[in-house]
Amino acid sequence: MYETIQTETQRLHLTDIVSKAKSAERKLSLYALDNILWSLEDLNLNDRTTVPDDVVEQMRAFGIRYEPPIAIPDLIELVFTAQERFMNVEPEEVNRVPTLEELEAYFEETRVA
Repeated sequence: MYETIQTETQRLHLTDIVSKAKSAERKLSLYALDNILWSLEDLNLNDRTTVPDDVVEQMRAFGIRYEPPIAIPDLIELVFTAQERFMNVEPEEVNRVPTLEELEAYFEETRVA
């Protein structure tokens, strides 16, 4: 009986770790894509037409293909499209009740926005 409880506890713990890791990866990806957007917006506002190599590398890391005839406003749209796969992610546990901390964070974000 003890082994069953221990195994189930470990399984739940690992599931929680995987869920948190996926959430962290999602947030970091959105953060990185936001940084790319800031760079592209800055280039666009300064009427630049050449994208620096480091920004091109960052875009390629997310599967965003850049070929020099593409205008910067079009690149911005491609980055927005890349962000969509990280947004509106369905929770793994659809009927899960949010924790008090999650609710507080949600209402704090909506109050700030």
